[in-house]
Amino acid sequence: MGALSVIWSPVAALSRVAEERRVLSGFAVTALYAALSLVATAVAFFGGLAEAQLGAGGAPVPPEVQDLLVPFSIVALLFAAVWPFVFWLLVSGLMHLVTRFFGGTGPFSATLAAVGVAGVPFVVYAALGLPLSGLQVVLGPESAAGAILGLLSSLLGLAALLWFAALVVVGVALARRVGYGESAGSCAISCAGCAGLILLVGVVLAVLVALVAGAAGSAGGP
Repeated sequence: MGALSVIWSPVAALSRVAEERRVLSGFAVTALYAALSLVATAVAFFGGLAEAQLGAGGAPVPPEVQDLLVPFSIVALLFAAVWPFVFWLLVSGLMHLVTRFFGGTGPFSATLAAVGVAGVPFVVYAALGLPLSGLQVVLGPESAAGAILGLLSSLLGLAALLWFAALVVVGVALARRVGYGESAGSCAISCAGCAGLILLVGVVLAVLVALVAGAAGSAGGP
């Protein structure tokens, strides 16, 4: 895939993608990341990794929580498949909007292409994280090796996010014809907006899970 050249030649690759408005390349990167995320989530749930992480200190998972694993796994799988596309559109839309206040003039298709191809670090992270998740399933998340693998996966995720942000700054600067400083400022504002939205969704999901768990516990009580 030509989009992978962003790894060793980011400026040239993103310049070409933005100039030629290769939205399909951005879509392909996002679709690949979604597919890998879907497989990794399936491994976590059906391999017993998620269930093991819910047990405190090796204790068995409570029955009311056990009953929630199947519906929650379905929601998690759907989220893993859909979220990469939502995130792509969200970041592209916010960056395109905010850079307008800094004099950005490039078309939205160029922004879409640049942000999509900038997601290559997430593909790299997902490709590396998949075998790590498999090893965690084999070794057990509560073992010392499993804990180290979990920490390594988290660090890889953070590195991928920072790498993505740097590529977005470069790509959007080229797509919108603004300076790197203006693009970085737009990225900071957009990241704050995305973080707020993710936090809100997380709080809503946590409340829903707590309500369902409480209802299940009441139904199973004497």
